[in-house]
Amino acid sequence: MATSGTYNYAPSLGELTLYSFQLCGVRPTEILQEHMQSARMATNLLLANWANRGVNLWTVDTETVPLLTSQTVSSSLANGSVVTLTFGTVNTPVYTVGSSITYTDNTNSNLNGTFQVTASGVGYVSYALSYSGAGSGGTITTSTPAATYSVDPTTVMILDAYITIGSLGSTQEIDRIILPISRTEYASYPNKQNPGFPTTYWFDRLISPTVTLWPVPDGNQSYLKYYRCRQMQDANFTNGQNVEIPYLWLDAFAFGLANRLAQIWAPQTVQILKPQADEAYQIAADQNTEYAQMYISPQIAGYFR
Repeated sequence: MATSGTYNYAPSLGELTLYSFQLCGVRPTEILQEHMQSARMATNLLLANWANRGVNLWTVDTETVPLLTSQTVSSSLANGSVVTLTFGTVNTPVYTVGSSITYTDNTNSNLNGTFQVTASGVGYVSYALSYSGAGSGGTITTSTPAATYSVDPTTVMILDAYITIGSLGSTQEIDRIILPISRTEYASYPNKQNPGFPTTYWFDRLISPTVTLWPVPDGNQSYLKYYRCRQMQDANFTNGQNVEIPYLWLDAFAFGLANRLAQIWAPQTVQILKPQADEAYQIAADQNTEYAQMYISPQIAGYFR
């Protein structure tokens, strides 16, 4: 039996789009610029829909967040009453308002000192100071690591998180899993600044998302690590780009895109394509799982009324 011996089939977005148009009855010779514009929009909205439906295993990766007592600042600016320090926006601390920070600027000593935080968010922190001027950046230091850290905005969900003790990659590295809590549960904690070994985390799913640890790291922990499901990369027609999906999802993508395009260009075929798109998605989704044993056991604990 003669076979190709290769495993390189990876059609571009353009090829998949032409096939999807054919599925809904639009021939390649009929396709205009307007067709391709709607196809690009439909493709990216389809990928967003898939991200909402559950965990896509090919988009799972690991993020490592250093739990440090120092943060490098890229720029500093004082407007006469408030100094604003800016730094990276991914995996960096978000300082608690009212907490104490010590700032040392590289070029402008007028900005230096120990101050109380008046405002903080993803990538910036502010404190009060009667001075006008700028600096080239410097270093923020605190007595203990911050409780809250910025999360890459491409993160759809955090799957598993754990705290690492010891140097990254060393034989002495020890990991301890921590568990998720809701906003309501975090709000119920009376002492949110209580230091200790973190046992829980709250993922605040904002446009600029953050993750908050409790108890607050006391300085004996090295890293927060978590597996996350991220959004899929943008799909474009330029330079024969591929869609960021694995081989097993090509059929589901073609039918899903055809169904969306049919709603615009061939409404009479939607009733035929919708069940086929749903079936193709379900087949791919059923395969998109980790095959491992699962154990279910009752939790035995005391009950108090």
